[in-house]
Amino acid sequence: MTAPRASGTVGLIVATALASAAFLATGFVVVRGLADVRNASDVINVTGSAKRNITSDLAVWTFTLESSDDTSLQTAYVAFREAQPEIEAFLREQGVTAEEVRREPVNAGPQSYRVIEEVGGQNREVQRIRYVVSQTYRLQLRDIARLQRTVGAATPAFVEVSVGGVSVANGDVDYLYTRLADVRVKLLEEASQDAQRRAQAIARSAGNTVGAVKNARVGVFQITPRFETSVEDTGSYDTTSLEKDVTAVVEIDFVVR
Repeated sequence: MTAPRASGTVGLIVATALASAAFLATGFVVVRGLADVRNASDVINVTGSAKRNITSDLAVWTFTLESSDDTSLQTAYVAFREAQPEIEAFLREQGVTAEEVRREPVNAGPQSYRVIEEVGGQNREVQRIRYVVSQTYRLQLRDIARLQRTVGAATPAFVEVSVGGVSVANGDVDYLYTRLADVRVKLLEEASQDAQRRAQAIARSAGNTVGAVKNARVGVFQITPRFETSVEDTGSYDTTSLEKDVTAVVEIDFVVR
């Protein structure tokens, strides 16, 4: 009869030990959590920003020469080849060099399109086939004023080319800045300094000082037209304007003493 009581005593001791261990473990977690909360209260979170005005140093313009014919690809190709010298002459007249223009490969083949025709006294959509030959020209100039003059002279020149199934599609001009990487590094430095100044101002008002950086997060860059106020959550990169604003934002946690 004494053996069962011994076994029960051992079980009670084991259960008590396990409960004590669980209590101690729980107490450790609570204390650790309180310590984290206390440390968190010694941190100040601020956002800093910096902006710089830039002027695009590269302009890119594309246009496409196209010839189409409803009967045969050969007819379309002949008209295309006859128009090519006029395009090349126009580029030479504008002083465009071989290094400044890139000619994409010539595309040729059938294309389907739909038209509305009267069939049996009713209007119906009918599929047709035409044969198209096209080539895209891409101009890249650092002399932006010269490229703008070329674009301005293109309209009357392209109108003269656009005869007999030949047309020229004039594309938009993209304005780029090729030294953007250097600007980004400098802006991040200036945005971080701005964040530090803000943190110091807040800390001084409470009689504290700002210490080391605990965490830092870099926001997206916004490249917008000059004086434009709209921004995108994922960042923006404007290519439509010659003059731009580049804005950098950083979020920093500073230790407060």
